[in-house]
Formats: sequence, C-alpha cells, structure tokens
Amino acid sequence: MPKRRIRQVVAAGVVAAATGSALLAGPAWAADGDETPAGGAAPVAPAMTQGLDSAPRAGTPAQAARAHIKDHQDTYKVPASDLKTGRTTKDGGQTTVRFRQQHDGVPVFGAEYAVQTEKSGDGQQVTSATGTLYTDLTVSTTPQVDEATAQRRLTVLDANLRGVEGAKTAGHGLTVLPDAQGGRLAWHFTVTGAKKDGSPVRQEVYVDARAGALALSYNNIDAADAAPARATGVRVDGSEAQLEADRAADGSYTLVDSTRAMYPVSGGQIRTYDAQRKSYLDVAGGPVTDDVPLVTSVTDRFDGANTTSGAVDAHVNAAKVYEFYKDEIGRDGVDGKGGTIYSVVNVASNGKDYANAFWDGSKMVYGHMDGVPLSVGLDVVGHEMTHGVTEHSAGLVYLNQPGALNEAISDYFGNAMETADKGIAMDDPTSGLIGEYLCNGTKPLEECALRDLNDGRNAQQDFEPIPLDIDNGGVHYNSTIVGGALWDMRKALAPELADKIVYRAAQNYLTPLAGFTDMRNAVTLAAKSLKVSGADMSAVKKAFDGHGIEKGWEQQGANRADGTTIGADVLPAYEVYGGIDEQAAQISGDVYAIGHGDAIAWDRGSAAFGITVGRFSKQHGKSDHELAQDDAYLIDPSLDRDRVVFTRIAADGIGVYGAGDKGQGAIKKIVDAPDADETEPVTENGALAYISTTADGEQDVMLRKADGSTVNVTPETGTKAARLAMKNGTIAWAGGDGTWVYAYDIATGKTQSKRMKGFLFGQVTDVQLTSDRIFYRGTQAFLITSDTIESAPVSDLGQMKSLKAPSSTYLGQFSVTDDYFAYSSTDLFGGLGAWTGPWKAKVAPTADVVNGTATYQRISCSSGTQLAPSLGDGRRVAWLDTSAAATDVVTRESFAGTCEG
Repeated sequence: MPKRRIRQVVAAGVVAAATGSALLAGPAWAADGDETPAGGAAPVAPAMTQGLDSAPRAGTPAQAARAHIKDHQDTYKVPASDLKTGRTTKDGGQTTVRFRQQHDGVPVFGAEYAVQTEKSGDGQQVTSATGTLYTDLTVSTTPQVDEATAQRRLTVLDANLRGVEGAKTAGHGLTVLPDAQGGRLAWHFTVTGAKKDGSPVRQEVYVDARAGALALSYNNIDAADAAPARATGVRVDGSEAQLEADRAADGSYTLVDSTRAMYPVSGGQIRTYDAQRKSYLDVAGGPVTDDVPLVTSVTDRFDGANTTSGAVDAHVNAAKVYEFYKDEIGRDGVDGKGGTIYSVVNVASNGKDYANAFWDGSKMVYGHMDGVPLSVGLDVVGHEMTHGVTEHSAGLVYLNQPGALNEAISDYFGNAMETADKGIAMDDPTSGLIGEYLCNGTKPLEECALRDLNDGRNAQQDFEPIPLDIDNGGVHYNSTIVGGALWDMRKALAPELADKIVYRAAQNYLTPLAGFTDMRNAVTLAAKSLKVSGADMSAVKKAFDGHGIEKGWEQQGANRADGTTIGADVLPAYEVYGGIDEQAAQISGDVYAIGHGDAIAWDRGSAAFGITVGRFSKQHGKSDHELAQDDAYLIDPSLDRDRVVFTRIAADGIGVYGAGDKGQGAIKKIVDAPDADETEPVTENGALAYISTTADGEQDVMLRKADGSTVNVTPETGTKAARLAMKNGTIAWAGGDGTWVYAYDIATGKTQSKRMKGFLFGQVTDVQLTSDRIFYRGTQAFLITSDTIESAPVSDLGQMKSLKAPSSTYLGQFSVTDDYFAYSSTDLFGGLGAWTGPWKAKVAPTADVVNGTATYQRISCSSGTQLAPSLGDGRRVAWLDTSAAATDVVTRESFAGTCEG
C-alpha cells in the first residue's frame, strides 16, 4: 500500500473525506522561498513569504501584487497568467489582493494566494504572501466523461445523496484537483435538499472526469418597502427591546430595519422572516421565497407568537452583529458591501423542533431546542453570521482543520460580541461558554453551554481525527483548540486589539485550505502589520504555545496503537462513498483486503482508490498485493476462499471485477453490462451477489451462481436495494423506502421482509449476516438521531427484536460473526455539534448480545479513535486507529480487555 502523510496538515490544512487522508498536503511554513513538499505530495509554492521585495512597486495594489508574483517566478513557480484576480480588501493601511489559481482556464480546487501590500509613497510595498498554489499541473482539461454522465452517477455512487428530499443539483463545471501526478480533472456539483431527519444538505460533490467516480463529497452547511418606524419587542427572557421596523400603509409593522449605515449606500436592510414551522427543506438555500412571510404585527408591539418564534431575538441580535462589525471592525455587513442581512426563524424538522441554527450561504436559519429558539443567544447569532463573513473573506473549506478554523473564528467573534454586550469580564470563567443562554435559565450556564473556549484543549494531546461523515471531520469538536488560543490572546491583550488581529488574519491572510499552523502564522503576521508592541507579540506566541499549535504539532505526542499495523495512512473508501463497506478490512481466514484511497489521489503514483490484499501470517508488506488501475477506482472488496471481488468505476462503466488466488491474481471482469451499473458485490463459495442499477433508477439484487448462471432476485418493478450481504446461502439487503429488511434463501428462492421499528423517522443503514441470524442497524431521527441494532433468525424475520446493547446517541459501525459482535460508538449532542468522543470499539460474544446478557470489553486500549471494527476467525479483529496522528488499519489476534490501570 502506498505511504501517505495523514493529518499532517501543515500549510494546506484540509483533510479529505475522512478519518484521515491529507486532502491537500503542503509544505511547512517557509519564511522565504520554496520548500520541498513532504511525503510525495503535490508540488506547491511556499505557503508564506516575507521580505522578497526591497522597494515599493508602482500602480494599484492589484498591479503591484501581480508584478511581484511575476518577478519572483523562481519562488512561486506558477505563471502569473494562471492567477485570476479575485477580490481586493482594505483594512486600515493594509490591502490584500487574492488570486485564484487556474490551469488552462479551469479553477484549481482551493488554490488561492493572498498578497498583502501597504502604501509607500506613490507606490505599494508588498510585505508578505500567504496561501496555497500548486505547481507542475499538467492534467488535460478535456474530460473523458461528460457532465451529464457524471451527474447521473451521483446517486448511484454517493449513498449520502440517496433519499435526499427535494434534491436540486447545480453544476459548476470543471475543477482541477491537484495531485503529485500533475492533477486530476473533475466535475463539480452542489446538491441541496434535506435528509430524512430534517438536517440540511448542501453537498459538494466532485466526480472524476476521467473515470466517472467520486473524488470528494462533503456537506457544506455551516451547522445556522415601507417607512422606517420604532417598535417594541418582547424577547424570550421576558425583557423588552426597542426594534427598528417598517410601518406599512395599512398601519401594520414588519421586522425590516432600514436605519443602519448600509441602507443609504447600498440599500442594505436587516430583514426577519417567519417560516411558520415550514420544514427547513423549503427554506434553506438561495433567497427567501415568497411563501415565507416577513414577521408582522398589527401594532408597534411584537410579542406572543413573535416572541416564541424567536423573531424578536433574531432581529435584535442581527442588528447587534451588524453594529459590532461596523463599529469595532469597520466591516459593512456580512458580505462587506452593505448587503441585506436575512434571518428566517421558526423552521421545523418533520413537524418537530429543529434543534439547530445555520448559515446556508445566503441567510440565517433558526430552529428551536427544547422549545427555546436558538436566536436568543447573541453568541449563536454572531457565530452563524460570522460563517457568512468567513465565506466572503478567507473562504475556509468546511472540512477538518480548515472547517475547525471556520468554527473557531465564529466562536471567537460570537463570544466577543456577547461578552461586550453583557459586560462579562474576560477573566470570568463563563466568558468562553458558547450557547449558555439557550436553556433560558432552566439550567446552570455551564450545563447549558455547547462548547467552552476555556476548556484548555491542546492540539498535541487532544486533536481528534474524526471521519468526514461525522461533523465534517471534527469541525466542531476540534474547534476549541484554536478557538481557545484566540480567546487566551483576547484575555491577554486589549480585547479591541485582539478582535482586529483575528479579523485581519481571516480577512487578509487565511486562504481556503489553511490549517492550525497557518492560523498561528496568519495571526502573527496580522499582529505585526498592526505594529503591536513586543509584549503583545509575546502574548500572541504564548497563547498558541499554550494550546500546542506550533510547527510540526501533528507529529508531537502521538501514541502508537496496541496492535500490528497492516495498513498505514489509509483513507477508507466508505468515507467518500457514503457507507459502502463500513469496515476497516474484509477478512477471510488468514487473508485481509483493505479498500483505501486518496480522495483526490495525492499519492506517489497510486490510483485514486485501490485495494490492498495481504496475509496476517506474513510480515506486513511481504505478502501485500496492490489492486489498482490508473484509469479506474476500485472499491468495496469482498473475499471468499478463492478470490476478491470489487466494484470498478471507469469512464466506460461501473461493474464488478475480481482477482483470483485470494486477490493475488490479475484483475478480470466478472459482470459489466453496458446498460446498467453493478455495485456492492458480495461473494461466497464462488457465488456472487450484486446490485444492478438501470437507467430508470431500478436497483435490483442479482445473483450470479458459481456455474455462471444469473438470477434476478428482485424481479418486481420499482426495487430499491442497498446494503447487500451474503452468508451461508442467504442474501440480505435494505430496500423499499430504506426502512425494510429483506432476506432471500438461495436454495428455495423464497424472500422474507420486515419493516424496521420507528420507520416514519428511520432508515436501515447497515445489514450483516452470521450463519443463522440477520443483524441490521436502524438510524432513528425522531427529535434526536439515535441508532439501535435489530436481530432475528434468518429463518424467521418475524422474530426481529432490538438488542439491549449496543445503543447510543450515535452508533458508528459494527461487525458480527457467529462468535463475536463488535461496534464503535460515541455520543453526539445535537445542539451545535459538541462531541464527547473519542470513538472506542467494544466486543462481546454474539450469543450474549442476542440474549441480552452481554458484557462488553475493549478491542484495543490505544489512545486514539477506533472506528469500523472488522472481525475475523476466533478473536481476530482489525480496526481504523488514529493513535499515531494518522489513520491506520491495525489488527490484534485477541481483544485487549478492560483497559484499566
């Protein structure tokens, strides 16, 4: 298996799709000049330069910045003609010009450079440059897969998009995804809508334009005219507030504020709407629609329903956020141009309270938590609106480290606004609490809070590599590491100065792929440009040192897992493909198969996704065989006694292929029909089951017997099958609307079915078999998301029952054999994503789990996150482990036990 740097997000700090792979690996920060990328990653320009120009340059800041890059081609190694001038922003005496990189006219994912200048005489002095640019891009920008084909494959391949309600797909054309081999061309789509649990979807999907396979997929939701008049509003806490409103000709009032400084210049207003319990699906994304009315009162008093909906608090707090940015920072609104600020309150999820708030790219959307509207918290409103500010400035990609920076900046400014508004001293222990007023006095502040910037978390000890399908890679969980450093800086400096430093760092120095180390350097450069004192510079350094954010922090303090690593630095394919093959490895006797990849293939020449086959009995690496093809993605392996089968995705189709001799043989086609896509293969004793998806959306379960004959197990029309499993002559799957479990007996040809409990708010998210039982995971979305395991004898699905354990607020993956049952779990607090991990995996005898007497033990005592357990014969277990500041596949011959002492 090719070696890769995982989680070593130095300059370009984003990690793709998962528990681990560096999406865009970059060099360490360089004071001046170039530095060789680590680990065979895509060649990049320096992430930071200073002092390259000795004299001012003539012209505008944009002209000076472009001339600077052109004159230093030996340093930047990217033609100035490949850089498209983006926005130019001015902050005090400093101007920042942002350049977006293109390759043959096609934008390069996340590649942006910010050049900082200061006026000097009649010219501009270029002082520094920060960001990520990719050198040596050579990929052809002519696609081999057309856009229509790429779009058609979205729901075939990305399980995250199946069942999205009200789905709308917008195409953005081609994008270059950089890698060490000159880049990869992809089609970019945005899919919006809602999941069945009511959570918003703004999925950014990149489809390889050569192979037609998923390269990257992530949810980009940041999870929150009449005459001016005065009105009075009653807030949720019972206090009264003066409101700026509009008075219509009929004497009624609406929550439209036209009194702010932006109105005479740009026409910008603060407008508050009531969704009247509409699903956020009908509200999120794009402009406010005509069927969502402005908040209205027949008199100049807003109370009653306008209080309980959160409208009064949303309107008051939006004005406070605007005034903070205008007065303290000098920014005119969320977009910096005096654009109208839109808030929509009172959204619901499946008719119930929607316990969240989010910025959807154009407006704020608020629900209720335990009956309290989330708009009551100024820190929450300031947090979510700051996501909009960040989107219009640094543009941080909402994944892993950049996403955690995004959250940290929002936490910082939300809290800065609230402490100033309420007169809370910075040394007050409650000053760092986020969302502590959402309980409306029913709980102590510390118990109500979602996060705490004073939690003291340290990057070297506490950073948690969380998979992308959970919290977008830990954007909330890891945010307080950086947020805490920024908050400590604010406690040490004059708060107003700290606010200006953080804002300038985000506005002028951070670029979309920035990581934690980039934030430290951006803050340092911003402080220098503001000419702070030596004592203040020392305080900045101390704040980041105190949270372990320093060069190379990812390699400090890492612990090794208590097992044998059989797959170092892997990206499990299920993180990109939405739950396909949710295990670290497939195991058959002494043989294992690991499906892995690079979300955008920044490897040392490896295919984007491939499969490593090896033997436990031999030293790792000695028996490993890599199944990979340059023009195809190979995913979702399944093993039997003779072969490994897998899904192959290429420009000419999607089919099932295999390799004999336990995966050591050559890759050969098994089934790849021109009029269908074949996925999710499972094999046993020479038989093969797979799902065949036709152009009309039919998803049939097909059985190819050992003699080569093929049977359609689901001949009825309208079949929708997924989560395929096969064991001991039985095929099982999830089907129908995703709430049914089916079992097919190969010998008799008979099919049984059983609907899951709580199906109105549920989904079957995994199905597995032992020799005589079926197990499935049901994900419920009633009020909060929760997961349970159901089981029944294969011979009678009517005996299906819920297992007493495991059950969890969030149950990750599970694995079961005749002898043992293993699962991974953590807890999720639904408010704004507070994680209480890390994830740990536990195991108990299957018989005890079924009869309700199970006592679970740990499979590993490692300090890292343990995900996707895979059980083999006896007590053999493999799992994904993050102990070594990487995501490794680790195995033990026996379980660890209690992990006490």
